[in-house]
Amino acid sequence: MNRKSRLNWVFYLLLFTFPALAYSEEGLDMKFRGELVNTACQVTTESLNQKIKIYNLRLKTINEGIPSATEPFSIFIEKCSETDLKKIIKLTWKSNKLTNIDGDSFLNTQGDSGVLLGITDKDDSLIVWNQQINFGIVPEVGNTQELNFGVFVRKPKSGDAKTGDFLASVTFTVEYE
Repeated sequence: MNRKSRLNWVFYLLLFTFPALAYSEEGLDMKFRGELVNTACQVTTESLNQKIKIYNLRLKTINEGIPSATEPFSIFIEKCSETDLKKIIKLTWKSNKLTNIDGDSFLNTQGDSGVLLGITDKDDSLIVWNQQINFGIVPEVGNTQELNFGVFVRKPKSGDAKTGDFLASVTFTVEYE
C-alpha cells in the first residue's frame, strides 16, 4: 500500500470512528500533527529498466554446478525529503516465474539457454522473493540512496544449460515507513 492509500484509509477510519466516540459521556480531545512535503522519493531513471550484463560465463562450469561470479548492480533513490531520509526503506522483489531448488528460489529466464538467475542482497545472500526486505535507514550519498544487489547464473533444476541468449525481467516495489 503506498503512502497516499494508507493516509486515505486512516482518514476514512478516523472519519467514521470518531464521530460516534465524540458523543460519548466522557468526551474526546484530539490533536493532529503532520508535515506537508512536496516531493516523494523516486527511483532514478538509470535504475529503471536496467540491463545487467553477466560476463565470463562458461557453459562447462555452469553445467558442473558451479554458478557464475556475482555481477553487482544497484538501485538508486533520489529526491527524498528530510523526513523520508529518516524512514526505513522496505523493498520487495516480485516475480511468479521462479524455480525452487533446495528451499531457494531462482528466477527463470527466457531464451534458449535454460539457465536460472539468483539475485543476492548486499551480504551476498539470496533474496526471498515476494517478501519485503527491510533495509533500515539508508544514508544519503550525493543526494541519492543506494541499495546494492547482485545477480548470478546457475544451471537449470534438471538437465544442462545450453548455449544461447537469456533474458529475465522482474518487478520491485520500494516503500518508506
